Amino acid sequence: MSWPKRARKGKPTDRSRIRTHAGRVLAAAAVTAPVVMATPAAAAPPPPCLTSDLALSWAPGGTAVSGGRDPGTQQTAVVTLRNLERFSCMLDGFPKVTLAQGATTETLTDQRSATHTAVTLEPGKAARFTLTFLAAQSGDDGVIEPVTAIVTPPNNTASKNLRWRWGPVTEQESATRPGNFVGPVHN
Repeated sequence: MSWPKRARKGKPTDRSRIRTHAGRVLAAAAVTAPVVMATPAAAAPPPPCLTSDLALSWAPGGTAVSGGRDPGTQQTAVVTLRNLERFSCMLDGFPKVTLAQGATTETLTDQRSATHTAVTLEPGKAARFTLTFLAAQSGDDGVIEPVTAIVTPPNNTASKNLRWRWGPVTEQESATRPGNFVGPVHN
């Protein structure tokens, strides 16, 4: 492209018109261009806690007493799950709990009326869940005298055993409205 010669004083040349027009286009683009902010990537949730990562124990806070009490009443016992690893892990939902006396078992149902959210366990920290059961009189029909509580943490297949110390329990596994259930894991 050839540029025209200089215009007389006071008259713009084609070259100056092009520069002015280009400047206006760039200025308009700068004003209307969207501003894109860099956002940090969302942190990935920690991996699920494995049964082998956890130490289980009875915790204070329930109504149950060692050896049992008040047959026919509903009692509670609290279990803690402590993270033994050097990294965080997550628990979400209901553990599976089965009370066992030899070959006789009683599996507790999930307390569906309770809401739950995922719990992140930092190293050395603990979460809890509550067992609710109907206390019973030793020797009565429809009663299990558990020796062990077999606990499978949420989203696991492996379990750990706790020695049952809360006395006889009324069997409720086949009841239409069971009185034996397990609550979700919480902080």
